[in-house]
Amino acid sequence: MKKKMLSGRDACFFGLVILIEIITYTTSFLISGLAKKDIFNLLEGKETTLGIASPFALILLNTAIPLVINLVKQINAGLKAKAESRMRKNVRLGLLSHVLDQKLTDEKSWKYGETISLYRNECEDLVSCRMEYYYQLPRLTLSAAILIVMLQVNPLFAAISLIPAFLILFLLRLLDSRILAWREKARRSTADVTGFLENVFGHMEYFRLIMGREKMEELFRERCKDRADREIRDRLLDGVLSVISENSSAFVLGIVLLTALPLFQNGQLSVGELVMFEYYYAFLASLPDSVGRLIRRHRQAEVAKWRLETVHGGGPLEEQENLTYTSRSLRISVDGPQGRICLSARPGESVLISGGGETDRSRMLQRLFQLCADQLSAVPAAFVPVSPALFQISIRDNICFGESFSRERLDQVMEMTGLKEDFEKDPDEIGRNAGKMGAALSGGQKKRIGIARALYICLSRRNRSASVKKDNREMPYLLFIDGLAEAVDERTGNLLISRILNRPDSIVIAASDSEKLRRCMAHILEVKNC
Repeated sequence: MKKKMLSGRDACFFGLVILIEIITYTTSFLISGLAKKDIFNLLEGKETTLGIASPFALILLNTAIPLVINLVKQINAGLKAKAESRMRKNVRLGLLSHVLDQKLTDEKSWKYGETISLYRNECEDLVSCRMEYYYQLPRLTLSAAILIVMLQVNPLFAAISLIPAFLILFLLRLLDSRILAWREKARRSTADVTGFLENVFGHMEYFRLIMGREKMEELFRERCKDRADREIRDRLLDGVLSVISENSSAFVLGIVLLTALPLFQNGQLSVGELVMFEYYYAFLASLPDSVGRLIRRHRQAEVAKWRLETVHGGGPLEEQENLTYTSRSLRISVDGPQGRICLSARPGESVLISGGGETDRSRMLQRLFQLCADQLSAVPAAFVPVSPALFQISIRDNICFGESFSRERLDQVMEMTGLKEDFEKDPDEIGRNAGKMGAALSGGQKKRIGIARALYICLSRRNRSASVKKDNREMPYLLFIDGLAEAVDERTGNLLISRILNRPDSIVIAASDSEKLRRCMAHILEVKNC
């Protein structure tokens, strides 16, 4: 994924949030442990580490520290939530950008249900991995500080305390391949279930009519069982490692206390040092789990990153495919199933992609548009699919989608697509909501809004290009339309043909099997099994 999880500014902000937590967490608990030790040292008449000679002041300090910690944590929690929100937004935007970068002509190795699974699981895994730093770095820093203090008191205790951490590192190394494999299988099975449901809900009327409900339920049960088995393995492995971390620390604490008992009886270990050590070890006990969690989250995030990056993004164009375009002519040369396909058109001419099946025509149109998008990024060009996607915003915003608003340009494209006639009785209608996926509009209106959007994009980009280079003012735009008049009535179809095709400021390439369009086109490109 090209987009970073956090921008430089956001990364600094997140680093500041972690730094505040580290400083507060480490300093507070470190001083608290030393204060406990000094209280007992004063009672035994020994020197204090903090240099405070008043038991009352030490007790007050020891009592006040938890209050300070809670206060700072509450303030920092808001900053942490803000950083996490920014991180989650950037990861999802990165995935969206990655999906949008895919070539139209590529065979996709994923389904829409799988993409939803990526947003729900892989994006969250990446965010969880980064947020683990917020939770574990303060503990690791405090553990390092405690070990330094313990080395001064008793190096043997410090060395014994590190045994659980090394044990967890050994287990993680041993189980590394299973951590990756089980997480990947769990995520794949989740995507399979999501894709199955997406298929069922997308064709609900069909499944209501057929007599295969029992079979459908059986297939769903099988997928759910497979998902449950794989997720249980993944979670079980994660849980077992956590349990081993916690219990190994408790086991080592018992060893250390048994070792400390004869030292205390011989006077080699004071009561204050013993109390301090017991207090500190409560935090040291989390060291193995902190180390294990960071490593496991990193390995699991690698699975998430791999799954995100394997969303098929398309490969480079073949060398045989080439295109030239000037203000006078467009020339395209590609390899087709029946040999070399050459296309040539001048401004004011239109090209029809005909023959084959609907899928064959659509693929060729998409392939030509992708070639133009890759090699002619400065040329105004737009694509209109068979069923344009509309959003739950106003009709006006659906047309001007992604471009700055211009009343003159909007009126022009509405005139060209006949939409102005639809809304001339009530001009405010253009501001009403199009509904979910354009549900408030007819099929013909949705198609024409898609064409109007493409026209608006082309005119806007040509206007921007002309403001940079004056010789681009007359550069014709390229319009690729899949099914120009199929979704509209005969009158509206004739209107679209007369107002959009054969304009001197454009070259239109349309995919259709319409005989009427054949009579209107300057060039016809026959395709088969593309």
